[in-house]
This record gives sequence, C-alpha cells and structure tokens, in this order.
Amino acid sequence: MFWQISFWLLVVILVLPFPFKVLGYIKGADDSKLSVKIEESANAIFMSIGLFAFYGYINDQIYLNSTFWQVWLIIGVLWSIFAIFWSPKLAYATELMGKNKMRIAAGIGCFLYIPLFLAVYFYAF
Repeated sequence: MFWQISFWLLVVILVLPFPFKVLGYIKGADDSKLSVKIEESANAIFMSIGLFAFYGYINDQIYLNSTFWQVWLIIGVLWSIFAIFWSPKLAYATELMGKNKMRIAAGIGCFLYIPLFLAVYFYAF
C-alpha cells in the first residue's frame, strides 16, 4: 500500500500539473527566468520517466532493461545532489519564499522522491 500511495502521489505532483505549467509558460503567466523553466521541465520529464520503473516494480512488469534503470538511477541521484548546490529553481524559490521556507520545501521535495529512487533501485537490481 505504501508503494501505491507513493507512486500516485508522485504522479499527481509530476505528471498532472505539467501541461498546465507548459501552458503557463506559453501564455507568459510564469515570470520565472528561462533557466528556471528549463530546469523545472527537464526535472519533471526525467523524474516522470522513473515512474515507469516505479510502476513496473509495483506490478511486477518489465519496462526496458535493468541497465537502463541503473543508469537512470545514478543520473537521478547525482542530479538531485547537484541541485542542492546549484539550482536556478531553488534560487528563484529563495527569492520568492525566503531561505528558510525554501529549505523546508526542498526538504519535503527530497523526501517525496525517496520512494521513487528506492523503487527504481529495487526494480533495477
């Protein structure tokens, strides 16, 4: 049950809002810098790819091969660690929310991705 809830929570966070974000970018409703938009979109797309492995892990189905998911996992973990030190999105969030609130929000975000990384790990190995 934990895996199902985690999976669907990530679907709601990553996949459902994405078309609305893109529409906001096109209409100009989002006033963030281009680097923030690129990072946010790339992150959402990349992490959404990991949802295939998460789903495969939950339902015992094979999608692609284990080498692909091992590489995806390494890139995903390194990308997440790198974002702690340099991220246009986090810099923009700091401007909007302040340093302490941004740290709390980033911590919650990292916490929500742990089940994804664990599921991909179990799926790939």
